[in-house]
Amino acid sequence: MKNNISINYKSFVIKIICAITCVFLFVGCSKTSQEKTTENKEALTKEVTDMSGRKVTIPTKVNKVVSLSNNTTVDLYTLNPDKLVGLSFTPKPEAKKYLGEKFINLPVLGTTSDKKLDYESVLKLKPDLIVCSDEDEVYPADDIQEQLKIPVVKVSTDLESTDKVYEFLGECLGEQQRGKELADYSRKTIDNIKSLVKKIPEDKKVKVYYAEGGEGLQTDISGNVHTEVLDLVQGKNVADIAEEKVGSMASVSMEQVLSWNPDVILEGATAVKGNFFKNVYSDQKWANIKAVKDRKVYKIPALPFNFFDRPPSAVRIIGVQWLANLLYPDYVKLDINTEIKNFYKTFYKYNLTDDEVKELLNNAALNK
Repeated sequence: MKNNISINYKSFVIKIICAITCVFLFVGCSKTSQEKTTENKEALTKEVTDMSGRKVTIPTKVNKVVSLSNNTTVDLYTLNPDKLVGLSFTPKPEAKKYLGEKFINLPVLGTTSDKKLDYESVLKLKPDLIVCSDEDEVYPADDIQEQLKIPVVKVSTDLESTDKVYEFLGECLGEQQRGKELADYSRKTIDNIKSLVKKIPEDKKVKVYYAEGGEGLQTDISGNVHTEVLDLVQGKNVADIAEEKVGSMASVSMEQVLSWNPDVILEGATAVKGNFFKNVYSDQKWANIKAVKDRKVYKIPALPFNFFDRPPSAVRIIGVQWLANLLYPDYVKLDINTEIKNFYKTFYKYNLTDDEVKELLNNAALNK
């Protein structure tokens, strides 16, 4: 009898131990499953700090991007054009051979500073991420993000931060290797040009007028985002006027330009529309200006995007090489044709021919 009780007791204890073990195993498995679910959920997003200091939660994997600033449209194209699904501006028809039909035909949505920006059109594209510049005016990034429930990151328009722009966008888009390649190229180029132009004596610095507007009587002052290329290469911006609005073109008089008497005139993107370059040499109002008399009015290379400005994009990296060599050929001794080819191959993955380089530099190079 005692043996039976002992056996039953042992059997009971074993059952209890087994039951407790099962409970612990179940709890452990449940916890592991919950942890994995949490980890998987967390892996879908990550937090980044954009270039204006905003903390933004973005998808870990970004496949579709919309650009709502002109400079970011260009920068994103050079990083990975296949991820762009919406643009801020319509590219020039002549740019098609450089950019391809797919990019040229992407929907144009406007910019954060454009009153015509259509939120509904952005939503239809279902982007994973929206990118804009740090110069929001009409539509702040936080407002866009709140209304569309799509993360928005801002990047700098500062020329000397181009490398950081590529590093940041590379992180956001999962294009770290490509971002590093373009960042390294940008940093190396800027450092090299700065080291060359710092040797230029003050009395050798060239006075430059940046002609904008249809008649060339608008301009941007030194320190403006639109004149950073000129500032970096140590050109002396003759415009010493106050702007009504930061980043805007200021109107000037013919008398002011005559008094400044620049050594060189650069035709801005907005002046092209008014055929400024075509008319300046035959217009008597401009005839007594040194740059005109010396035939040193230059067009700015602008295909597929402008080397100097509008938009103030990463293409300014080749812009600083072009302008430094143009203004100071004795101090900045570059084979500019080769540098342009290298830039296009690296940033656009396009191999320029000699004839294409010649076309780009038509009326944009020293008369030899």
